[in-house]
Amino acid sequence: MGMQFPRLTPLQSRFAATFTATLFLVLLYLIFSSPRFAYAADIPSSIAETDHNHPISIGSLSDGIGEERIWLELGDFDDVLEEDETPDQAIVRRAPVGVTALGNNQFKQDNIKPGETQFYVFPKEAVAGPKSPKPKGLPPFEPAPNDDSDQDVDFHELKRRDGDLEKRSTTVYISMTTCSQPSANKSDPNSGDIPPQLQVFLSRSESLQKPGPSVDNSSQTQYDANGGYVGVPMQADGDVYLSVSAPNATGFSGIYTYEIAASIDDYFHSVVEDDPFLYWVDGDINAALLVTNNVTESASDSENYKQWMNITPPYTVFASNINDTSILGMQKSYCALNQLAQIRKSSNNVEVGMTNRGLGNKPKEQFYITGLNRSSTYYGILAMDGNSTSSGNGIIGGGGRVWQPMNFSTKADDNCAVLFNLTFCSEVAYAVPANPSLNVAELTNIYDSYAASLYKNFSYSLQQVQCNASTDSAYSLAVGCDDCAAAYKQWLCSVTIPRCADFSNDASFLRVRNAAQPFLNGTQIPSNNPLVQSPVESRSRNPLIDSEIRPGPYKEILPCQDLCWDLVRNCPSVLQFSCPVGQALNASYGYRDPNGDITCSYLGAAYYLNHSWSLHSGVLVSVYTLAIFWTVFWAFV
Repeated sequence: MGMQFPRLTPLQSRFAATFTATLFLVLLYLIFSSPRFAYAADIPSSIAETDHNHPISIGSLSDGIGEERIWLELGDFDDVLEEDETPDQAIVRRAPVGVTALGNNQFKQDNIKPGETQFYVFPKEAVAGPKSPKPKGLPPFEPAPNDDSDQDVDFHELKRRDGDLEKRSTTVYISMTTCSQPSANKSDPNSGDIPPQLQVFLSRSESLQKPGPSVDNSSQTQYDANGGYVGVPMQADGDVYLSVSAPNATGFSGIYTYEIAASIDDYFHSVVEDDPFLYWVDGDINAALLVTNNVTESASDSENYKQWMNITPPYTVFASNINDTSILGMQKSYCALNQLAQIRKSSNNVEVGMTNRGLGNKPKEQFYITGLNRSSTYYGILAMDGNSTSSGNGIIGGGGRVWQPMNFSTKADDNCAVLFNLTFCSEVAYAVPANPSLNVAELTNIYDSYAASLYKNFSYSLQQVQCNASTDSAYSLAVGCDDCAAAYKQWLCSVTIPRCADFSNDASFLRVRNAAQPFLNGTQIPSNNPLVQSPVESRSRNPLIDSEIRPGPYKEILPCQDLCWDLVRNCPSVLQFSCPVGQALNASYGYRDPNGDITCSYLGAAYYLNHSWSLHSGVLVSVYTLAIFWTVFWAFV
């Protein structure tokens, strides 16, 4: 008689069915899921034998007792993390003997003697590892028409995290900067001013883990620093081996110091080779005014424009006399400039600020540098500390950025002084006729108040013009009274506040002024000299200069001819403005130089910044400035 199973109640039957289905689902999960993860503490030793080219996937999970366990994909590390050890620290710990490991955007600084080579590795775990967080950064150069930053996805990063196990190469950015170098033994006649540049050797071969000058191997590549900088991009899918080597430096004593870094994001140290982005406005005997190019081209009412004008100035500037050899050979290294440049951030003689003066009235950063030497030429180098918002280890671009050097010079005579940020003539920014007995505030008040008073008289006359007239009675269909007022202010500030140059400057476009007055040292040009007898060159264009400032003889960069042309073109004929012609052509006004040199004065000018300027209507008209100045002046008094 067969075994009989007990009869189940309806409730028991439903429970049995549910329990069986649950067991079946658990079985299916175990068969098909094949979990690939494990606690780091439970990874078997056999993992050391697996392929290590898989991407890293790192996260953290709290077990509820305060202990954090790190989840890793199989095959990511040769061994497990030690207690309180970060993945970057683990990478460094596993470097071969005699080789220092580099983490992503983690620079190393070291000393090296001539003839010595030091070795580094950027491990495959870092090559395939996660990228550093992107910094906030600066506002864009100009607003993107379809800005969709919230949808910004790093598709390369997504590909690195998918299930494809193929090897994928990554761009690795290697950078090295020389921070200091041996000094020349002046007693050695064969020594130059600059020691040999440091060298960087790179290898991706497991058989060449210590590349260098003593190795004859086609697997390595050599890069010599230029201006103290090496920047090399390379494709890698495994360990990157590199070394820094200091050549023997005959005739020099001391050691080199340097910084080296590797990154899968971007250069940790960077150099802009093709553009100084820094321009000289003007200078006097111990100061200079410089500006950047436009940092944005957005409209003045845009949010982007306002962000740039209200930003903490992001750039810095370094300057050194060209006769000073301390930065030669390291002019592309931020760490060298920050330590050795005569003018640097810590020297407290650089005044910075944002301005919209000049080219296009767009935002720029300006630098007013003091403490310079008379009759000297300087290297001016624009730079950025880190990426402008942060710097140092773990920061993309944290090692700083350096632009191409430019040159500027100080004046020889102390009767020219740089003025800028005036209240009325706000576009004036250049050296003006001066006297050392007047400080900058006094000088500014004399010039600015005088120009403002003349403009007030002009405004009374302009009020008599029917500016809001109908089309039939308007004085012009192309321009209006606002255009006239703007043109007059440009012209007025340019002619009442002339641009000053050294009397000893022999440039052909300069005009002698105030020759009949004694020099500041008391000497005087003989009375029979043609300069003293000339009605144009014996005095200044603005009589206030001779009576209140008394700078002595100087030379003037003449205002540009188009300033008068714009005045005549934009203002109604009832005001009777006119521009003389003929022999007056070169008496007081100059021509713009198409290459960007300042051969005539116009508001907002900077050397070689405005070389793309185009003339209004393609026409130039010359004027005899003294004549038109007094014609306009007496018309409004």
